[in-house]
Amino acid sequence: MADKLHQNHRERVMEKFRRFGLDVFSDHEVLELLLFFAIPRVDTNPTAHRLLERFGSLHAVLEAPVEQLCEVQGIGPRSADLLKLSFALCARYQQDVAKSERHSDKLNSYEKIGEYFMPQFAGEQDEVLLAAYLDGTGRVIKCEEIARGGHAHVPVDAYKIASGALICHAAGVAVAHNHPNGTATPSEADMLATRRLEQTLSGLGLQLVDHCVVARGKYISICRLRAGQMGQRR
Repeated sequence: MADKLHQNHRERVMEKFRRFGLDVFSDHEVLELLLFFAIPRVDTNPTAHRLLERFGSLHAVLEAPVEQLCEVQGIGPRSADLLKLSFALCARYQQDVAKSERHSDKLNSYEKIGEYFMPQFAGEQDEVLLAAYLDGTGRVIKCEEIARGGHAHVPVDAYKIASGALICHAAGVAVAHNHPNGTATPSEADMLATRRLEQTLSGLGLQLVDHCVVARGKYISICRLRAGQMGQRR
């Protein structure tokens, strides 16, 4: 009966976390939740309180040496390791975010988009389509190969690109493909594929930032080319 009550309690706590995140949790509830993953079938609430009483604060618990953590009733090596791993993971996360902010490519101009994609096609003998998913500032969240064709054609899979962008919670997409045996001049098929991709993304609230064609160390922006043509018609 006690096991059933503990299980139901854990399920309620986990559901609370899924719905609201940690913002609605007190410090002892955060520790209680974390200890679920190291201490099975035991009420971890008293242990969480003992940790805070011993060290004084949540950050002090996470910073405490393993030896001192194990002095607290209910904490063994497995629980202490989990607490230390959680602290190390927080530090690693902050380092990774800082590194990303310092070094991330921001594709916020036609030139930067071309310069970003051009090296990625070096040595390619096949025609390849790449998509870079961007946040609202133009920072690259993820870049992936969408398709690989022969020497003269690669399909522009708008559904796959849109799906990838939605999964990444992107605001926009920049795509590029190469002409391994030709020039960077876009073909009529390239222009048509660009319009179709733009329509697909627009219908989902996403922006096609550019479609870049790369060949022999040069690149041409289809979106810039189209913008220039529109300006001439006016």
